[in-house]
Amino acid sequence: MAEWRKKEKMDLIPAWEKKHGERIELSKKLYPSCICGDDKYDRPIVVARMGMIPAKEFVETFTKEEWDMHHKWRMEKTIELLRKRSIALKKPITQLIVILDMEGIGFPFRHMMPYMKMTSAVDKQNYPEIVGNIFCVNTPWIVPVLFRVISPFIDARTKEKIIVSAKVDPKAFEVVGEEVMPKAYGGKSPVELPGGDAKKKGKEKEGEDDDLAVNRSVAAGGNYTFVKKCSDPRGGKYIWAMKLRAYDVSLRIAWTPDGAEEATSVANVEKVAQHEGEFEVKSAGSLHFTFDNSYSYFRSKEVQCAIEFFPTDAKEAA
Repeated sequence: MAEWRKKEKMDLIPAWEKKHGERIELSKKLYPSCICGDDKYDRPIVVARMGMIPAKEFVETFTKEEWDMHHKWRMEKTIELLRKRSIALKKPITQLIVILDMEGIGFPFRHMMPYMKMTSAVDKQNYPEIVGNIFCVNTPWIVPVLFRVISPFIDARTKEKIIVSAKVDPKAFEVVGEEVMPKAYGGKSPVELPGGDAKKKGKEKEGEDDDLAVNRSVAAGGNYTFVKKCSDPRGGKYIWAMKLRAYDVSLRIAWTPDGAEEATSVANVEKVAQHEGEFEVKSAGSLHFTFDNSYSYFRSKEVQCAIEFFPTDAKEAA
């Protein structure tokens, strides 16, 4: 830890803060979060409105290198806060509680995943014990697969502290307390949360296919195939999650090792509106996703499918 702090020049964080005040204020706008009180054990409660992050605007505004500094600055400010709380209360306060509000997260949030991987890796190596509990609330369908994408970069002990729920898990009230829990999550606290109303959030433009995802209309009577390449001869693991805006398609997934003439069927599901899965490979090759709408003569289908590949090293780190 001491070597890392020296290597990363963490003692220069205060000077960095003074120099980048405007960018810090912008980061607070694009990454809305706040402290909403203390839990039953006097630990600060941080609410992060993950679903209110304008993902594409965020990645166009901050490079990964710049956000790495912002994240380290936030973590150092957290340590400073815990130190001050410990002195004021005359007892050690070494952790905080985190509420991640996922309401509003949609397909464009995939653009945030490289940033989430990066910050999770920093926390895993250097701040593994700072979080007491993490409550993911208002969780939509895509969040579990996004979590699986960053899971290898999260400390094992931290994973055990994460509770994901469609609304708010009852354990959150046991830890936080009804009086301190914001009204937005079923509590009594009138604290105003940053980021605005998720139900009024404007829809982000989602764009075309990229290396992380399929996002397109499959024509009536047609099909579309997307290929996700594995270049690592040691192989790794694919994970994916598909959802249609409406109706259904048939999904065929096949694996073709480099140099092979025939493909191996991985999945063959008929007329589904939602599907997720994973598949381990032992060599380089290509995984083919075919979205088949040939049975529908009059209606095109809007398909969204997030796909990620973990090389063997990342898979073993999980």
